[in-house]
Amino acid sequence: MTGAGDMNLGLESLKGFSGKVLQAVLGFVGTIIFARVLGPTDFGGYYFLLSMIFIADRPLRGFGKAVEKRYSEAGASKSEIFGATLLTSALIFVIAGFIVFGLHDILVQETNLEQAPVVFMAIFVALGIFFPVQKMLGAEGWVSKQTWNDTLRSVFTLPLQLWLVLAGFGAAGMGYGLAAATLLVIPVALHFLRVRPTIPSKATAVSLWTYARYSTVSALVGKAYDRFDVLLLGTLLTTGIVGNYEVAYKLTVPATFLTSVIGSGLTPKVSNRRSQGQKVSADVSNAISYSSLFSIPVLFGTLAIPEVLIRTTYGSEYSGAGVFLIGLALYQVIYSQTLMYQHTLSGLNLPEVRLRINAVTLGINLILGILLLLYIGAVGVVIATIIAEFFRYVMSMLSVNHRLESINILPQTLFEQTFAGILMFAIVEIGQWRVTVQSWIHLGFLVVLGGVAYIVALVMISPSFRFTVLSLYQDMIR
Repeated sequence: MTGAGDMNLGLESLKGFSGKVLQAVLGFVGTIIFARVLGPTDFGGYYFLLSMIFIADRPLRGFGKAVEKRYSEAGASKSEIFGATLLTSALIFVIAGFIVFGLHDILVQETNLEQAPVVFMAIFVALGIFFPVQKMLGAEGWVSKQTWNDTLRSVFTLPLQLWLVLAGFGAAGMGYGLAAATLLVIPVALHFLRVRPTIPSKATAVSLWTYARYSTVSALVGKAYDRFDVLLLGTLLTTGIVGNYEVAYKLTVPATFLTSVIGSGLTPKVSNRRSQGQKVSADVSNAISYSSLFSIPVLFGTLAIPEVLIRTTYGSEYSGAGVFLIGLALYQVIYSQTLMYQHTLSGLNLPEVRLRINAVTLGINLILGILLLLYIGAVGVVIATIIAEFFRYVMSMLSVNHRLESINILPQTLFEQTFAGILMFAIVEIGQWRVTVQSWIHLGFLVVLGGVAYIVALVMISPSFRFTVLSLYQDMIR
């Protein structure tokens, strides 16, 4: 491979997907353990704090997107870009420290975590270094290395969190475990990159700034939108409801496995090819075709067994989470499509367009979220998010379609996947008539039954899917 533009996106996505599965398994196990050990209030308090962190670290993540874009371009000064990354991160850490410890009492009161400011800064610093370095891996076209390094972080995170929680740190132990695991894998990424930081030239700094001035604000707005539900529920209602929302959200995370891996490779691939004057429409269309491969069956699976899924996985204590589950699964289907267009805009060097779209989307979600919460309760927040995400999808799609020719916005594969999902739903419903879910074994049987039904149906009805699977297999054995 000579650059991100030459990567086999399908093969890299497949290799990265296996890492995502392991991440999900570890994260899922951890969620179940900690949700039961800590209870909804402390568990929700931790995720409320984490939502604050994920908004506060947006400047670093936005700058990381600028790093990814410039690092992936032909002829990039990689050592200078790395140097600029370290200098920018250090400055933001200092500013964040003064603000966070100045808000000590508010953080503790809102999250119910006595050590909230320390946990906040530990995670903030670790993620602030980790994220740009990960983006550099992706910019090289090493999407699978990028994903597997994140998977290694998950391997470290669960035992460290479990040890610290049981050692008496409570919910704060989850934060310390995440921070420690994140710091442990940064040297792994640097080993593959083999780049030494140097003082950035004015040209490099200006180049990064011209992109980062938009991508930073866009990342802040985008994350505020992504976690708006949690922030609104935690502020106006209780952390217990946040806990219910979070467990429902975790059950829909498998929907994004393939989406996130494809998206991670799409931005640098589009960026590198465009910087060399090559066409990218086919790459974008292929990404759109398979980005919802897992979000569609997750939606139909949750439609079939929503309450059983929540009750068996997390216990009757979280029975209130069922009201969020189906809505979040539908949101993930729309999001899986939107993300491909958003990554394409980044690769096309259009962060300002992405910023405008995310700002409008946040405004829609903010107004609808508050109104629907007041009128119909907590579920109104999810309904608002679904509506807002649909508008973001339409705006993102139109923006890309206007700039690239021959983009297939509704490929046949999407209809085939939907049909396979409907068949899966029917089979799982029939399975419920024969099997009463009373344990993990019964639930596992229905989940496996649904998964097998979906894949078999897709293989039978989709020539494109069969061709793609065969092509990937041949690429793997070469």
